[in-house]
Amino acid sequence: MEGPMTLELPIARIAAFVADQGRLGNTASVVRLPHMLPDSVLQALARRNGDSETAYLVKIGDDRWQLRWFTPGVEVDLCGHATMASGQYLFDESLATGPIVFETMSGELTIDKYEDDRLALDLPIDTPQPEEAPEGLLNALGIDPSDVTSVHRSRDLIFTVADSRIIRDLSPDQRFLQSVPIRGIIVTAAGDGDVDFVSRWFGCDELDVFEDPVTGSAHAALAPLWGQRLDKTRLEAQQWSPEGGAVTCIVADERVILLGRCHSWLRGTVYIDVD
Repeated sequence: MEGPMTLELPIARIAAFVADQGRLGNTASVVRLPHMLPDSVLQALARRNGDSETAYLVKIGDDRWQLRWFTPGVEVDLCGHATMASGQYLFDESLATGPIVFETMSGELTIDKYEDDRLALDLPIDTPQPEEAPEGLLNALGIDPSDVTSVHRSRDLIFTVADSRIIRDLSPDQRFLQSVPIRGIIVTAAGDGDVDFVSRWFGCDELDVFEDPVTGSAHAALAPLWGQRLDKTRLEAQQWSPEGGAVTCIVADERVILLGRCHSWLRGTVYIDVD
């Protein structure tokens, strides 16, 4: 009986939504495949990589690619920063000229080059709806209920707080968050004169990601929420994780366009045994 076959696959680590002043962005691993591999193989590699997301690419046509995203724990239906990183990888390797269309679990997503060395990612809008806070969650987040001005739900649960200093000082109970049956928790507040809003994102359930450095998909919900509050269609945002990052959001009908810079900092080969 023949043993497993070893595949040599190109891999890159690329940070998306990087900014000046030490904001490092969110790093994703991007792996280009000759064809889609079994889920168990993809999940095992994502776990070994250890990034909040690993993106897998398979070419299906001119400037068209199948794209899937895996955290160390599960496959997810949308990931903004890993999509941005995937676009940067294809441009860096001259494998696409743009616009690039990704076929994903969330439908077709488009990415293209923008001015100032940025990329533009077109996502479906994720309009938040008013929600009640689950019992015990504010305590687990370390937030006084009197500091919360609103609670909404999209893919994530969104808490708006009265002062951005609350966000900077957050230190949630990780074990409690892992018991909450939702993708993640966003805590957001109005920004200062340089940015319109700030946020942090914490993972729940089985994602195996405690805090995401910069969460592109979360801004598909935050942009319409803050856009309505501020009566703006173009908003500047920062995510205040320890790594930090910056996102420009443009709200357009049923879409949100995210603008950001990427930094490619590692390329190599990964060896995978498949049956």
